[in-house]
Amino acid sequence: MLEVIHHLEDKEAENRSLELIQAAYKEVRELLPELPDSLKINFNNWYLLPETGEGGYAHAPDVLTMSFDGDFADKKIQTEHVRSTVFHESYHLAHGHTYEDSKLPYRHTLDSAIYEGCASVFERDYTHPEILPGDYSACTEQQLQEWADALVSISNEDYTNGDTGLWVKWAIYDKETDERWRVYKVGTWIVDRALKNSGLNILDLRTKAAEEILALVEQ
Repeated sequence: MLEVIHHLEDKEAENRSLELIQAAYKEVRELLPELPDSLKINFNNWYLLPETGEGGYAHAPDVLTMSFDGDFADKKIQTEHVRSTVFHESYHLAHGHTYEDSKLPYRHTLDSAIYEGCASVFERDYTHPEILPGDYSACTEQQLQEWADALVSISNEDYTNGDTGLWVKWAIYDKETDERWRVYKVGTWIVDRALKNSGLNILDLRTKAAEEILALVEQ
């Protein structure tokens, strides 16, 4: 059951989006049965990805913030990526990585990156192989390691404080270096290595903290 707690101005777009969200959420609950029966949807188009006409984030354990552009031209791409986003954000709900009332420990920003990597790998493996933010294929291992080292030096308090600009810089876009989505790329790289090294699958990681996941890389 979905409950809209903040609406889109475009009611037709909202209804179309809700149909897609409902179908995807029903599907993902088969994989993540611990997800809540009822889900609140907060529409906010600040989080739109221009490439896909949608977006979202896990606001609270039972609240997804979703973005949807009713005028986006390629409806097929948009439909595919709404499903991908619901899967990604639902993994966060099951794992406990939410903006409010998170149940996971955070030592530093690299932990947040690892949690994003978990959701990105889940999204990639179960929905769409082309995960834009988490695609690190064009990055060198040296570059990814340098970013990981830099994220360890940033406290999670500073990262999530809107006044610092660090979340936008690392998770969305760094205008100084013209780089996008570094948190997602680093996290996905680490999670892929953890899975390869341990023989676990991404569903196994939803009960593990970032420190445990990083230890799988180093074991």
